[in-house]
Amino acid sequence: MKKTYIFGHKNPDTDSVTSAIALSYLKNKQGFNTKPVILDSLNRETEFVLKYFNIDVPEFLNDVKIKIEDIEYYKNFCAKENVSILKAYEEIRKKSVTAIPITSENKKLLGLLTLKAIANELISGNFNKVETSYKNILETLKAEEIIKIDEEISGNILVASYGSETIVTNIKMDSETILIVGNRNRVIDYAISSRVKLLVAIGGHKLSEEQINKAKENKVNVISTEYDAFYTAKLIGLSNYVKKLIDNSRIESVNKKDDLDVLLQMSAKKRYNNYPVVNEKGKCEGLIRITDIKEKNSKQVILVDHNEIEQSATGIEEAEILEIVDHHKIGSISTTKPINFRNMSVGSTNTIVGIHPTAFGRGTAQPAARTRNGRARSN
Repeated sequence: MKKTYIFGHKNPDTDSVTSAIALSYLKNKQGFNTKPVILDSLNRETEFVLKYFNIDVPEFLNDVKIKIEDIEYYKNFCAKENVSILKAYEEIRKKSVTAIPITSENKKLLGLLTLKAIANELISGNFNKVETSYKNILETLKAEEIIKIDEEISGNILVASYGSETIVTNIKMDSETILIVGNRNRVIDYAISSRVKLLVAIGGHKLSEEQINKAKENKVNVISTEYDAFYTAKLIGLSNYVKKLIDNSRIESVNKKDDLDVLLQMSAKKRYNNYPVVNEKGKCEGLIRITDIKEKNSKQVILVDHNEIEQSATGIEEAEILEIVDHHKIGSISTTKPINFRNMSVGSTNTIVGIHPTAFGRGTAQPAARTRNGRARSN
């Protein structure tokens, strides 16, 4: 259940503070989720009253403006810098968005990966170079682990498309070579002897026991995939670390505690649609798009001891007012839908809460406390 904040006017006096506390207590007993708060520091009289009755001072509420965290953005949506380009792309596609925030291992924001950056890599990137992990290559090619020597794989891609004699005679292989090869034992033997970094056996080809033993001896990583040469060569570049594609020189992010106005002003200046959301420690919380700001959750509030905008919390026009309890004149606050508005000509707001407890919400409330002479008193 969403929390509702109950508060009195600015420059709080004893009636506004204690009526917020009393009404919150009553509402919570009736099954609601409310919290009494104050909009400024307490005066000495109110401090004395709360201390005398051993009641905690309510928390301070700075404003009730709509924050980034109140908007339905893509929470917990980010990718770590060492995942593959393909995996990050799949996450983007699942959410039907155009970007994903990229983070370090401890979730610190590093940058933003966009579909535009991925498209640029596919069209004009370096197709020959792979810098990634053994795990990423396995996942990207849906391959089977045969021999794993290194966690990190870096090298230049070579497809065994020439004749075996041509390759053995004219093509140099070394520890920076990533060879894609099918059922061509002479080329495989040559690659293992050359101590290539990674041998990718395509078409589900299996190395012989002798070749496997020799590869282990020469510290050659080996995997086997069911894909053909063309598809393997096409996909392997997408196993690269996603950090290769991010531009961390222009990180435009918003804090989840920022006002919505901060995002709107940034968008008007930058003209971007996607913005990473971070917390106070700079760790990524997700992604927000300008097109998402229609789905926002205004703070729910109940006002006591006032009903004028000038006396209420900053941003009250952005909040959803559920109820007002007051003993002053009708003021300037308006709402977008009907609410419970209890206004009585009595000495304090506490009197209204105390003598008419069943008027507030559902359930049965306790009757007002009474003094020794039998008169009702506000609680």
